Amino acid sequence: MNRTSINLSGTWKVILDQDDRGLEKKWNEAQNLPFARELQLPGNLEENRIGDPVSSKTEWIGSQFGKEFTSDPLYEPYREDDHFLFPYWLQPETRYIGPAWYMRSIQLPSSDASKTWELSLERPHWETQVWVDGSYLGSCDSLSVPHRYIFSTNQKSSVDIVIRVDNRMIWEVGPNAHSVSDQTQGNWNGLVGTLSLTEVPPISIKQIQLFSDIVRNSVLVELTVENRLDCDRKGIVAIKSDKARDLGGLGSAVVVAIPQGSSRIHKELVLSPDMQTWDEFHPELCTVEASVLSEGGELWDTKQLQAGIREVGTDRKHIRINGKDVFLRGTVECCVFPKTGYPPVDESSWERIFTKAKEYGLNHLRFHSWCPPEAAFSVADRLGFYVQIECPIWKNQGVAYTSEDGAFDNWLFSESQRIVDEYGNHPSFILFTSGNEPEGRYTELLGLWVSYWKQRDKRRLYTSASGWPALEENDYQVVPEPRIQAWGQGLTSRINAQEPETYTDYSNICDTYPGPVVTHEMGQWCVFPDFSEMKEYTGYLKPRNFEVFADILKRRGMSQQARDFLQASGKLQLLCYKEELEAAQRTANLAGYQLLALTDFPGQGTALEGVLNVFWQEKGYCTASDFKAFCNDIVLLARMEKRCFAAGEVFEAQLSLANYASSPLEQVAVHWSILDANGVPLFSDFLSFSQPLKRGLQSLGTVTQQLNLPTVPQKLTFCVQLENPKRENHWDLWVYPDNLVLPEQKTVQIVHSLDASCRHFLEEGKTVLLLSFPQHVQSEVKMGFSSVFWNTSWTEGQAPHTLGIVCDPKHPVFRHFPTDSYTDWQWWELLHDAGAMVLDELPSSLAPLVQPIDTWFRSHKLGLLFECQVEKGKLMVCSMDLISDLDSRMVAKQALYSILAYMEGTDFNPTIQVKYEELQHLFKDQKEMQK
Repeated sequence: MNRTSINLSGTWKVILDQDDRGLEKKWNEAQNLPFARELQLPGNLEENRIGDPVSSKTEWIGSQFGKEFTSDPLYEPYREDDHFLFPYWLQPETRYIGPAWYMRSIQLPSSDASKTWELSLERPHWETQVWVDGSYLGSCDSLSVPHRYIFSTNQKSSVDIVIRVDNRMIWEVGPNAHSVSDQTQGNWNGLVGTLSLTEVPPISIKQIQLFSDIVRNSVLVELTVENRLDCDRKGIVAIKSDKARDLGGLGSAVVVAIPQGSSRIHKELVLSPDMQTWDEFHPELCTVEASVLSEGGELWDTKQLQAGIREVGTDRKHIRINGKDVFLRGTVECCVFPKTGYPPVDESSWERIFTKAKEYGLNHLRFHSWCPPEAAFSVADRLGFYVQIECPIWKNQGVAYTSEDGAFDNWLFSESQRIVDEYGNHPSFILFTSGNEPEGRYTELLGLWVSYWKQRDKRRLYTSASGWPALEENDYQVVPEPRIQAWGQGLTSRINAQEPETYTDYSNICDTYPGPVVTHEMGQWCVFPDFSEMKEYTGYLKPRNFEVFADILKRRGMSQQARDFLQASGKLQLLCYKEELEAAQRTANLAGYQLLALTDFPGQGTALEGVLNVFWQEKGYCTASDFKAFCNDIVLLARMEKRCFAAGEVFEAQLSLANYASSPLEQVAVHWSILDANGVPLFSDFLSFSQPLKRGLQSLGTVTQQLNLPTVPQKLTFCVQLENPKRENHWDLWVYPDNLVLPEQKTVQIVHSLDASCRHFLEEGKTVLLLSFPQHVQSEVKMGFSSVFWNTSWTEGQAPHTLGIVCDPKHPVFRHFPTDSYTDWQWWELLHDAGAMVLDELPSSLAPLVQPIDTWFRSHKLGLLFECQVEKGKLMVCSMDLISDLDSRMVAKQALYSILAYMEGTDFNPTIQVKYEELQHLFKDQKEMQK
């Protein structure tokens, strides 16, 4: 049977109901509608440029923690309505919040009988109310599933459809929930996705639910059948599949009673023995078709869907698919689609996203406080990708679960049911949460929510919410602790406060929680904006935030450095993510991680924490192969207690293999080598294993090698390779001369402050090295080693404020201090407590030799090392600690050696003139220093 279907895409009429009086004025009756304009649906008001121009008076849905825009003089030019540029998220050109009424007259197929129709609105935003020829059909307030309405016609040739869409906060889901927030998709008003009228037969299949059983190799098919006739009937239910056990691919039919109204019918479909279970490695699907026929064989209704047979469960500390442990390597999707402003409903768009995620070694996508449309599930099924779905809720930042709000609790359960009813058959849908990071009375309510779903539907695992609370009821926990830096740790985190190593794991943390633990929002390491990305914003959401940041950089006189800042900060970002993810995979009792994120986040102040931009495009400093070295189904790992060595010292690394491929590894051979800066092996050997390596985290043994090398500073690379399948990972090392003796000071005068002796030396034309104590630097910029965490605006100034450094490795000042143009691990000793000098008021032509990259909200011109002419003398200024305890700080001593060697040579000849008084502004006065 072919149901008649009418596509409702096209031109509709619309009127805004700013005063919310449309119901009172009976706009539901088409003749009363004072429609003034037309628009194209599917779509929204914003892309049709309908609404009020955005200005300083615009009402936004989203928290604003940064104070720059409202109070900082630096941002004053962007606050005026005639040049309004909002820095905290993407900006539409128009804005409307409230009811909007949409109307269209629809021609129906000629018919001599009454027909029943289903109106389907795939993704409205938000609440809809529907009238057909003035008759009220009802309302729907789901943010997650299509809104469907049933009505009957009586020999009509056309109907008038009126839809009222209200995008106010129908339920208080939270201002930052990605289902509604301006932080990402925006609070648009409209109807997107498929809009259709479909004929509904008198006896129809309302819903199909599939419950696979890998032990029985079968699928239990549950049909919900709707009988709209005025009497009970008998009929035949037939289930068939292309993977059914019988050779013809047909399942048996059964005669059933079909009473008036709604009823459920259950039938088992036994599958062929060669039907594989579904997982990330073998995403095999089968087609299941259910039909309802009369006893005489007349087809009343039929529906078809894709299915995969799989089982999801847990075993102590791991999530299991079909009895095998999986390690979730996930990222977050926050409904970020700047070209449209709303999620795509076509499979090609989702295939691009999931394919790119797989290219970067991921197997999991978390949908943060929203639920995607059908196309996303279908593609995830086909590609073998695990998804975590969340109810469209983030009750935090000003809203919370309260004991008085029982109506909202009921909506949470109802919305959950709608999500499961609509998408529950998809094998990719393995994890479900109530939302993100709740506040208020959440333990009791969400414990009940988990318990309810565990009893009602065992096709997936449930947890209370992403982030917290960690409850005994949860199938798995999603918590933020197992990561290198927690929210609010700032300069006290492991990456900023402890010397570099690759030894730490999170076993002790995971042991404190019941069941499997998945790390919540791991990463959040930011890079400088890529202003070349701005041309990609071809939709109605505009990157006014990028315009602000680009203009600030221009006002600071550093526009020409934007690309260098991006690339250098990107290399540091990649370094941070590598250690972050490897520490997770070194943890035998961790079930996986959910990154924040593989892609940038355009809201919450602007968080550029992705190695890919918001369009899932590369930025030029990280390829998929770079990332897959430490993010893959099989990853080589090395535990090292440090990264910097003295010549002649013994290097030691404990090797292990995180194997979460489909099977154990046979005939394993591992090759390791230590390479010089040119890639030439200095030391190498093989490790071989006679027994297969099981799945999970496996020890490979320990590598020890004495570093008998020439006594010159050099960068080395420790490289480990797996032969079959081919995998490779590497770690940078540095070797410095032991018992280094600093160059003889023939001409250089070392001072520690701009005191009288310093000025006297310069007036006499001498060469002076000012080694300042970092705490003496006058600066609002706080440095650490890592990049900015999330962003300095949303975190209200959490340190560090910088994104690493940029330098010229070919400059003679680095002749005895091997470095790249960006931050690498050897810089930790120099950067983690350095003082960033603010050079904004010095001559614009002055180029720091070591330049920290400031947060894009400020873009100060910063320096840790610069040279200039002062009075008649030559001056080098350094605000890294090259003073304290040099005998135990080989990196600092080597840096000082290189600076002194440069200054004692003929290359040191600075040309930029700086006044002595200008330098004084860089440092605190004597009284402040004494404090």
